[in-house]
Amino acid sequence: MDRREFIKNVARGSILVGIGLITGTLLLRETENENCDFDFICNNCNKLSKCQLPEAVKYKESGKLKK
Repeated sequence: MDRREFIKNVARGSILVGIGLITGTLLLRETENENCDFDFICNNCNKLSKCQLPEAVKYKESGKLKK
């Protein structure tokens, strides 16, 4: 193995490790802010019982929640 091959292998390995770290970080990160998938239409939302957004809390308190 000559110097050029070594440098290529180190560069490729570094890129692969970097891609792996970025992918792992993106997959395993916890979302701090909850996002609404339904543009604040709480009536049709499957996540309503666990949702902590202000609009959902108001919706649940108003008694409009389906039982």
